[in-house]
This record gives sequence, structure tokens and C-alpha cells, in this order.
Amino acid sequence: MFYSQKVFNQGTGNADNYRIPALVVTNKNTVIACADERFFTATDNPNKIDKVVRRSFDDGKTWGRLRTAVGSVGMSQETSVAAIDPALLHDADTDTTFMLYCKTPAGVGLLNSKASVGMEDGGYIVRKDHQKYILKDGMLYKNGKATDIKVDEQGFIQGDGNIYLGTSSYAIEKTSYLMICSSNDEGETWTTPICLNESIKKKHWRFIGAGPGCGIQIKEGKYKGRLVFPIYYSWLYADLKMECAAIYSDDHGKTWNVGTSPHVPGKWPKVNAKFMLLSARLTEAQIVELEGGVLKIFMRNHNPKRRIATALSYDGGQTWVDSKYNKTLVHPVSQFAAISFDYKGKKLVVTANPANEKVRINGTIRLSEDGGETFPYSRQLTPDEKTMAGYFGYSSLAFLPDQNIGLLFEPDETFTAISFAKFSVEWLKGETEEQFEGFD
Repeated sequence: MFYSQKVFNQGTGNADNYRIPALVVTNKNTVIACADERFFTATDNPNKIDKVVRRSFDDGKTWGRLRTAVGSVGMSQETSVAAIDPALLHDADTDTTFMLYCKTPAGVGLLNSKASVGMEDGGYIVRKDHQKYILKDGMLYKNGKATDIKVDEQGFIQGDGNIYLGTSSYAIEKTSYLMICSSNDEGETWTTPICLNESIKKKHWRFIGAGPGCGIQIKEGKYKGRLVFPIYYSWLYADLKMECAAIYSDDHGKTWNVGTSPHVPGKWPKVNAKFMLLSARLTEAQIVELEGGVLKIFMRNHNPKRRIATALSYDGGQTWVDSKYNKTLVHPVSQFAAISFDYKGKKLVVTANPANEKVRINGTIRLSEDGGETFPYSRQLTPDEKTMAGYFGYSSLAFLPDQNIGLLFEPDETFTAISFAKFSVEWLKGETEEQFEGFD
């Protein structure tokens, strides 16, 4: 049987809606769960969305109180800042946990994000009456010189509203910002987020966001120690012409670079992105490490085949080759979770997603012993064993200290809760049935 417990819901937090789970384990065996806390509606941005975390020190049996890692300001759905779609990554060398997410000002979402880097000279671009300012260190600069106008961390100018909410005579660019923050105390506190747009985002990109779930630190090979996060972004020419890629750091998160997008069948000619086919659009992705430090990316896509696309990287996520659609990995155009880990002398790949071509039902966990090529073992997670149905949305996986697999997932389409479950490799392979204490 499959057992789970609610980690985020109305009873544990500050809002009615929770979406987009992310899960990671630290060096000290702390399990950190993260989610969007969505205030005015369950929908994406525009909306007031915070980043919240809960921690477990006993392999997911019990969870500590909810903590707000990133807070947003706002007064309504259309007049709020959003911190949306988290991905977590733990640097085992420095014992630091990173959180990557997308930030948008009021009224901005994926479909109307402006094509802009949004940054210049190490600061945010702010405009007033067609004049450009740069916001750095809480101060507005014009033509390289500091003004006497101060802006606090939430975007408020004393006596002149908020640059993010549209209530000030000054306004930040109406675009998407790729943000990162970190924790050095097991997720108890988090640093002030910084924006990566100036080093990552291209001027013709509109939306940019994390591939929700988790990033990885490469453990083997030439790029051992490298931190890698999946991202995706949209192009100037149309709001849904999207690609995915990896960003990577070789100095433990101090600086970040971006690689190229995988090339799948039907992708546009490099000289003219206007003609990108719907079937070639790549969005949310997850990355795992295979033997020898080779990376594999699993990509949500819009191809009518309704199969997850994959590609390989031999240079730590900078470029991708051998793109194809995996015939086994059915999906309804939805986020896909994947991890890899060593278990009893084998490198295993485990995935989770709604295994249906049309709707987000039939949540299925799969296991591969050949680098994610074939998946001979699978279990369907469903509240109704007879119909094999039941909603299953976004999810995130982690290999737990007790040698079980943890799963954080959206259990229903009301988006009022996010649940956690754990199971063993043996259960996944059908070799045993188990029930973990403390699960409802």
C-alpha cells in the first residue's frame, strides 16, 4: 500500500493554497521540503506567492513548523509580487542549500513578461518618466551617480509607494527575474535573494524560471563538485516559444553560467527562432547524474507524442546530445520528477509523474537500472486501486538517509495541500509491501 501525510496545508501555513513541491537532503540528514504558498488564488503569477519550507530530522516521519524563506508583498492578485516555482540543491562540499526561483513584479506572469534582462551594471533597471535609473544596494543611481532616493528590500520608497507593485512613480522592468538564496543552517534561515539575470538571461528572453524540483551537485568525473540547476525560458517572438537549459557554478554558487538548450526533432533553424514548432517546445526539466558524471535531462514538452524527452551531457550541462523521446515515459504535458542515487552497488534512476496522455492522474513511480533508458519497475500511486485513477500533479523526489525514497507531491487539484510519502526500492520493485508509522 501507499501511505502519505500532508506537509503543507491550510492548517500549517498562512494561506489557502500550496503548489510546486521541492525536496532535498543535507549533509546532516535534514530533509527540507519547500513549496509555493499562494495567497489570493491557487493560480500562477500574477499572484502573491511566498517561498515556505518545513524540515524533518527523522526521515520525513515528523516535520517542524513552517518557515517563510522568501516573503512577498501585495494587496491583491494583480497587485502583488510573486516568488514562484522553487528548485532546491545541496552543496555537500560547503554544506549549503540553495533555492532557485522566479520573481515577478505585480501583474506579470509567463505570458506577458517583457523581453529584457532587467538588470545593468550590477543593479535593477528602474524607470520614471522615460528616464533610466539603476537600483543597487538600496539606492537609485542615474548616469552612474547615486541619487538621494532609497529603496528598501521590499521595493518601497519612502513617500512614493513601491517599485514592484505599480504604486510608485518609479517602476522596475515588467519582466521575470531568476533569483537565488541559500541557507547554511539546515534551512532554518535564508540569505537575502540575489538576481542572476545579468549573468544568465539574454535580452531576447521574456520569462525565465527554475525547473521546479531539485538541482544536483556532480559527484564524479571531470566536473565533480559542479552545481547544476535546470531552467527554462521563453523567447521574444511569442510567449510560449520556450527552451530549457542548465545553469552551473564551479565556485560553489558565487557565480553562475548558462549552457545551451537540447535540440529535439522539429526544432527551428538556428537562424530564425520565429518558426519554432509547438512540438519542439521544451519547458520544465529535471537533471540526474549517471555513471562517470554524465548528465541526463528529462524534459516536459508539447510534442503530440506525449512522451518525456531526454538528452545527455558529457560536459557538465553545458551542451546536450542524443535527444529523443522515451516511449515509456507517458505525460500529459506536466512537470516530471527524477533523481539518481547509488543503492547496493547500482546507480538507480527513479522518476515520478502523472502517467496519462491527457490529464494529470495516475501518479506513477518508475525505477531504472540502466541510466533511465528502460524502466522495468513501476508502482502506481492512487487512492482508488480499482479505477487506477486519482489526481497527481507536480512532485519532487529525494533519497533519504534511511535508504528509502521520499516523494513530495500535489495530491489533488484543489491545491490546498502538498503531501509527503516514503517507500523503499524493494517496494517499488514489488518485492515487499510496507507501511510506515506516522502516515495518514
